[in-house]
Amino acid sequence: MTTSTNPARESLRQEQQEQRKAAREAARKGPDAELDTALKATFPASDPVAAQAPTKSGAADGKAS
Repeated sequence: MTTSTNPARESLRQEQQEQRKAAREAARKGPDAELDTALKATFPASDPVAAQAPTKSGAADGKAS
């Protein structure tokens, strides 16, 4: 019997190996490395990343209209 390798299986193995290597490198770089990678992967985005928390609109508490 001849054993041949399945190209799809080999491609999957290679992709998984690259993903594991990238995860190890990100873990070595620190906790913000994963966020930085995600931001780079989504650039350019239609909306910028919000650096501030949203605020509530309306009158302040205790004020009567």
